[in-house]
Amino acid sequence: MLARVRFSIPDRPGTLGRVTSAIGSVGADIAEIDVLESESGRALDDVFVRVRDVAHLERVAARLDGLPGVSVTGLQYPAPPVTGHADLELIDQVLSRPERGLQTLVDGAPHCFGADWAALVEYGTDLAVVSSVLTVSSASPGPEHVVLTSPLRLASVRMTAPGAAEPNSGTALVPIGSSPLGLVLVRSSGLDFHRSELWRVGQVGQIVGTVLAPV
Repeated sequence: MLARVRFSIPDRPGTLGRVTSAIGSVGADIAEIDVLESESGRALDDVFVRVRDVAHLERVAARLDGLPGVSVTGLQYPAPPVTGHADLELIDQVLSRPERGLQTLVDGAPHCFGADWAALVEYGTDLAVVSSVLTVSSASPGPEHVVLTSPLRLASVRMTAPGAAEPNSGTALVPIGSSPLGLVLVRSSGLDFHRSELWRVGQVGQIVGTVLAPV
């Protein structure tokens, strides 16, 4: 199973090496490491690891949390692909059949960006309020779970399902070009969308919107 561990470490030489050694010591394989940000003397990184199961992932996280100065901030499993081309492959699939391109985007974006499900929404003329939910991905619990109060802009937003006490762990709102359409990506549990992830999915939204979305 490919999983993602997000952790904060002191931004100084040798610290990342201790992290990779600790992961290897519990029998996990590293697929990729992404440096998300570095500021105020600390770095926030994502490490993609191949583990046997959830219990193995939890051992990896516990081992990292036990390192001096290292703090695990979240886990995600399964994790999105780490080939570096998943977003380009999604764009190719969307544009190869433009007559159903937006549905392909909704169906493919969760796997590409590590979300549980997705929806396509349409905003009113002021782009402040959602007027309708146009479609949802197959794993969606239903359009009634799309409860947005945010204006249409690229952002990590808070969305709480009907009857739930807490919001989803992460929800990304992505404009589709300059149209009134927005892609909603939902992680029911795990990690919030970091700004680097938002940038990637935002680029996909702009490209798809330029070709497919009505203005």
